[in-house]
Parts: sequence; C-alpha cells; structure tokens
Amino acid sequence: MEYEAEHRIQAQANPVFVTAKTAVCLMEQAGIPDAGAIARSLGLDKDEFLHGMADFNTVLGNALVVEAKYRTGCSLIEDSGYHVSVDLPCGYTPKALRMTEKGMRFVGLDLPIVAEEVDPILRSLAKQPERMSFHGIDATNFESLSSALRGIDEPVCITTEGMMMYFTDEEVDAVISNIRGLLEEHGGCWITPDPEFALQFALSFRSVFGESSLAKLESARETAQEQSNVVNRLSNSFILDATDVPKSLRTVETLLQRHGLKAERVSLAEHMPELNIYRKLTPDQILQFKEAMRQCHFWIITLDDTRKRQEESAMQKNQAFGMSHTVKTGNFQMALRGRVDSLSAPRILEAWESEKSASAIERAEIDCSNLEYISSAGVRVLLVIKEECNQGMVLLGVNASVAKALAQKGFTGANEGKWTAF
Repeated sequence: MEYEAEHRIQAQANPVFVTAKTAVCLMEQAGIPDAGAIARSLGLDKDEFLHGMADFNTVLGNALVVEAKYRTGCSLIEDSGYHVSVDLPCGYTPKALRMTEKGMRFVGLDLPIVAEEVDPILRSLAKQPERMSFHGIDATNFESLSSALRGIDEPVCITTEGMMMYFTDEEVDAVISNIRGLLEEHGGCWITPDPEFALQFALSFRSVFGESSLAKLESARETAQEQSNVVNRLSNSFILDATDVPKSLRTVETLLQRHGLKAERVSLAEHMPELNIYRKLTPDQILQFKEAMRQCHFWIITLDDTRKRQEESAMQKNQAFGMSHTVKTGNFQMALRGRVDSLSAPRILEAWESEKSASAIERAEIDCSNLEYISSAGVRVLLVIKEECNQGMVLLGVNASVAKALAQKGFTGANEGKWTAF
C-alpha cells in the first residue's frame, strides 16, 4: 500500500494522534528548545492546529499547561535515578533529545503512525541517536509493550502524559494492568500527571484568566474532543473530578491498589522549573499560577509489595487478530476473531476499502462470534464502515465485553445477538 493511503487509514483509525501535533505547536509557542524544529520537519502550520482555540489567551493558557507538565515531567524523570526513560505515548515532543543528552536511554512508544513519523526527525536532531528507539504499540496490548522493551535489563522510568483521559474505563484498566506487568518485568516506576489533568487545566486557567476562564477551558476541551474523536468526554475512573477531588482521589487510589500498585503524589509547584511562557504573563499572573500549582500533582507509581494484583485485574492474554471477508450481492460480510485494537483496526479499513473499490456495497454484516476484545479504535473503524453503508450495519454474536465497548458510541441494542447501527 502506498504511504499516503496507509497514513490516511491509520489516521482514520487513530485520530487522537492529531492532539500530539497540537502539543508540539504549543511547545513551540512556549519556546521549548527544538519544538520549532520538530514542527517544521513535520510541515505543521501552527495556525491550522491551533485554530479551534477561541483567542490568543486560550492558546496562551494551553501553552502554559503544556510547558508546565513537560518541564516538570522531565525534571522528575532525571531525578528518578533510573537510566531508561520509557515514554508512553512519546508523541512529537523533544523529550528524547533532552533525555539522551542527559546520558539516558530513551524508548518512545506510540501509535505506529506517530513512531514511524517521529523517528527519523528526532534522530536527525539528536547528538546521540543510538540512545533512542521508537516503537509502534497499542497501550492496551501487553505483548506490543513488552516486545518494545525486550533487551532492556535494568529498571525503567515509564511516563504517561496526555494519554489516559482518552480511554474508556475498560481500556484504562487494561493499560494500568499492562504497566504493572512492565514494572514486574523490569522494575522501576511510573510517573504521570494524568489523574489531575482536568484539575491542572482548571486551576491554571482560573489563576491566569479569572472569571473568563470557564469559556476558555470549554474551548480547549472542545478542540481536544474534535481533534481526537474520542468515545468518552475526556473522563474516566483514573481522572480526578475537579468538582469532588476527595471522592475521586479515593477512586483512583482504589483502582491502583486493585492492581497491586501504590502512588506518591508530588506537587508541581515544588518540582516545576521556571517556564519560558512566563515572559507572556504579568507578575501577578505568574504568582497566582505558581500558587495554584501547589494543589496539582504528578503521581509516582510503583509496585506495592504489600498487595497482590487482584484476580479481576489480571493482564489480558493477547488473542491473535484475524479476519475474513467477502461481498455478496451488495452485502459486505466480514468475520473477526481475537483482538481488534489500534494495531489491527487499520487492517479492517484496508479490507473494506479494497472490497468497496471492486463492488457496490449497500450493507455490512460483521460476525463477532470469535471477537474477544475491541478497543475504541476498533469501534471507530466499524463506524467508518457503517457510515458508508446506505442500508446500515449488523453485528452478530457479540459477547458482553465487546457489547460494552459498542454501546458507548453509535451502536444500539442487541436483539437475539444482533447489534445494529444505522
């Protein structure tokens, strides 16, 4: 398949990667070293990627949040004492350059579309490219994660930033379980600001913009939703509710405990270096922002030796993906088996486009009786097919786990094992 077609299909299955390009544009706005060079290598027009934000101040607020998390996260990685930085997702940030210049090994994990695109760019900018590697993975797929870290024989510092809020609760559970598995294999820690991402956004915007912050926050949220085409509302059981922090804090801690993990929360204010973006703020805004960050934290998560992983949190076994398909009198018939996630979902679109180019198709019938797991990317691909079928789509033999994923977007009620989407 030609590169352009493959890129388009991967983008349809996994549009969330667009938010990573927005992030590097915001980093350029904040003056983070090498962000501009990366954006230019990607051919990004920052006006295009930031156009959904209401005004200059909304861009400024987002750049402030992005730089605070990026610089604080880098400092915590460097202070962790570990020599291998595993970034999930790595996106298009200059973190690989900073970590390798500090003498660390950097392993960037992201969707294949991102890993393939960012690898040559960062290698061309790096002084020590041999210290970095990039791998296409699915965060819910343990085998893909474990394979990417094969050959590493020392503890790792795993970071997730800007990822967890895009998952459903079921996907969150799988990702936490997989990170637990990596820590069991290698040792080390997991550092993330994601549980408090909504709180940090709210407090950052309020500290800088006061009463006008709500409208700007909503603009930022709508931009992220539009770019990523997420199933949920950027919220799940791993994300603190800014309106009830104590209750949601207990929920996240319980979730981690169920996986045999424990967390230490460290204040952003105590670990945040001086930011370049301050040059665009008034002294009062800077003071208020620094004070607000005392209420926001990164989470440093490690194995809890006093707790075992609970039975229901055990890692999923990765079922091999498979499919067969044909077209009969305008009816696209496909049978799926095993696991459909970010790695396998584009193959379904490839098959669909191949059949569609050869035949007139009015209806789709998907046999899911051997389908054991489907991620948001898989659901998104089925919806793409459905939208191009004038007579709709029927899914047969859907199990309870798959049904839960389907019910979250576009697919309605089961009738004798049939799920429909019109």
